[in-house]
Amino acid sequence: MWNRTRIRNCLPIVFLLLTLWTKVSLSTGYFELQLISVENVNGELADGECCDGPRSPQDLRCTRDECDTYLRVCLKEYQMEVATTGACTFGAGSTPVLGGNTFSFKAAKNNAKSDEAGKIVIPFQFAWVVSELLLTPLF
Repeated sequence: MWNRTRIRNCLPIVFLLLTLWTKVSLSTGYFELQLISVENVNGELADGECCDGPRSPQDLRCTRDECDTYLRVCLKEYQMEVATTGACTFGAGSTPVLGGNTFSFKAAKNNAKSDEAGKIVIPFQFAWVVSELLLTPLF
């Protein structure tokens, strides 16, 4: 049967199990990026190629047409060296074509339509396990 010694021996184990309680923490919200301006003076892609057509043989500039500029944002965990490939851990967002090689979103105050054109909103919802540890001395 249960005697005092047996209860006293089991009590620390019961307290330890009660204090090692695992919870799941949820987070929801959004990441918002507002573009102010974009400058691509030479009209080049990220890899250095011209957007449309070849380079001019005289000055090696892209001459044919302006780029159709849009932006894509990928939210990842911290990386020592940023990799442009792989999954977007916390979400991704992009814009439609915003303009050519150079454009700006500096608009007059209270012009909400212009502000929305350069905005990227990425909603996120993720969870992680949180472990709490409470040590209680038993005497």
